[in-house]
Amino acid sequence: MDEPTPAPLLSWSFDGVLRTYQAEVLERISAGTDGPWHIVAPPGSGKTLLGLLLAAREGRRTLVLTPSLTIREQWLRTARGLVPEPDRASDDPAADADLTVLTYQLLSVTGDGSPFEQLARAVWIDELVAAGRTETDVATWLAELAIDNPSAHRAGLRRRVRSLRSRFARRHPEELARVLHPNAVALIDGLVASGVRTIVLDECHHLLDHWALVVAYLAARIRASGGRPLLIGLTATLPSPDDGNEFENYTQLLGDVDHEVPTPAVVKEGHLAPYRDHVRFTEPTPAEMSFLHGRERLLGDLLVQVLSTPDGVSYLEQRLQPPAGPDDPQARLDLALAEDFTAARTSAVVLRELVPEHPLVALLPAVLLDRCTSDDLLTTITRFALDRLLPDPGARRQWEYVKRALADFGLQLTDRGLRRGRDPIDTVLAHSEAKDRAAVEILHEELAGDEGDRVRAVVVTDFVEHGNSRGQAGAFAAGALRTFDLLVADPVTARLDPVLLTSRHLRVAAASADRTAAALSRLLGSPVEVLPSTGASRDLRTPERGGAVVTAVSELIRRGDVRLLVGTRGLLGEGWDCPAVNTLIDLTSVTTSSATQQLRGRTLRLDAAWPDKVAHNWSVVCLIPPHLAIDDTTETSRLRRKHAHL
Repeated sequence: MDEPTPAPLLSWSFDGVLRTYQAEVLERISAGTDGPWHIVAPPGSGKTLLGLLLAAREGRRTLVLTPSLTIREQWLRTARGLVPEPDRASDDPAADADLTVLTYQLLSVTGDGSPFEQLARAVWIDELVAAGRTETDVATWLAELAIDNPSAHRAGLRRRVRSLRSRFARRHPEELARVLHPNAVALIDGLVASGVRTIVLDECHHLLDHWALVVAYLAARIRASGGRPLLIGLTATLPSPDDGNEFENYTQLLGDVDHEVPTPAVVKEGHLAPYRDHVRFTEPTPAEMSFLHGRERLLGDLLVQVLSTPDGVSYLEQRLQPPAGPDDPQARLDLALAEDFTAARTSAVVLRELVPEHPLVALLPAVLLDRCTSDDLLTTITRFALDRLLPDPGARRQWEYVKRALADFGLQLTDRGLRRGRDPIDTVLAHSEAKDRAAVEILHEELAGDEGDRVRAVVVTDFVEHGNSRGQAGAFAAGALRTFDLLVADPVTARLDPVLLTSRHLRVAAASADRTAAALSRLLGSPVEVLPSTGASRDLRTPERGGAVVTAVSELIRRGDVRLLVGTRGLLGEGWDCPAVNTLIDLTSVTTSSATQQLRGRTLRLDAAWPDKVAHNWSVVCLIPPHLAIDDTTETSRLRRKHAHL
């Protein structure tokens, strides 16, 4: 390979007019100074062009890292407008280009499990022993899980291997190559050998853990080769210091902020749309308040319901009558108590609670005839889920049901046992149905305004679905699906031709299904089928996936064929662009400034078809009325963090 030109980017040129704050950054950060350079600017302020101009001014071969394929394509398009020859900017690491744009993920792929798998297995055993099981019992359980449900066994090992790799890399960053995939190591070595010296880190607030360590390793490899690496970090918002070790990784990599562009300055110059932030307060529904007041009783009812099934009773019988024991039932019971007294005792009191007339109850020692407590039920259902449901691939739906139902009560069921998670009060408030109803009310108000005919709205949720409706009959799990169903059922919002878009769903209003499917088919260049169904909505099926569908739906919003989009923050947050959107209804529970800022940025893009656009950003907050005796301090604290800017 020919020796690369020392400063190939010096031939790049920009013939346009710089924005004031772009020119200020270029002026204040002198060329040739040692980095890192750390720049904060809002979404839509021109960070991509600024990053390219900073790199071009240095002249040296450059690597740009992005968190997604969509953002990668944005960088590539902008770069090819500056280069003398388009092929000098590429997303192919083998292309020997002067500027290479890759995702963080491609550079950070880890290797196979060895040598961490044995350590991961030991960690798994320690976790289960700490939860109250014997080491022998746990070893047997893991061996059986590997045979009965190998996919669950592999998934459990992979999670623990990732954690071990991360800890190893933090403690021994100089040996990071040992935990990276050989292809990733070869890619890093190839970039260094090709002459890459400038590294542009887009959306650098992601550099908290593994990605930060990989970038630090790449910079170290450049230094080891005799080069001088320059890091340029670009982000809309800084990560939180609450992130602990991850935040330390970030600050060690990029240091203090060198220049920050405030959002109002960009709006004032006319490069972002003016905006108004609103907060809509609402209260939990009566059914949700009933759940909060009676959650302990409802949890007990749920546990009894699951363990009272034939499968649950059979499990209790097996715990009290080991299959390998003697023929005499009393002798088998004695054996069960001797082998694992805690598990046998809890199984005994639960069996007596569920089936008091069961023959085994008469054999139980009087000392075991305590009252069955909620702890006994939780211990038993945890063992039942781990011993009976998780190892059986055919019981996957039942495992998921139990797992999600317990989550409603602030309990997290995993392959290492049960632990306390998010407070159920916090969960109910964060995902209240009242927030969905508030979204309908907000859209009514927006449509009734002077610019009602120009409303292009997006409603963003945390999840597609969350939880099991807290056992409420007729209720639906929280998330984008429930929100969409409410919006299409309302005659006013249904006229906006709403679309639900997630990684697995493309759903439209029944009344506009054929029209929307035909429009998407023309944009995608492939057939879009309307699936038969009843009710107010229809699912669409298309062979296209991911970015192509998102782009097509965004185009329908621009045209006005679709005026309401519902989705999750994972899909419609960072990197999604649709300048026609002027109304955001945020139903999420995000609290970090970075996530909140990224969502707000979806509406601030300028729309050439609407020069006087004003963005409306709505946050919907559910709070318990002060006269009700439930402590909601967790949610209140979260909301203070989320809305501190208002």
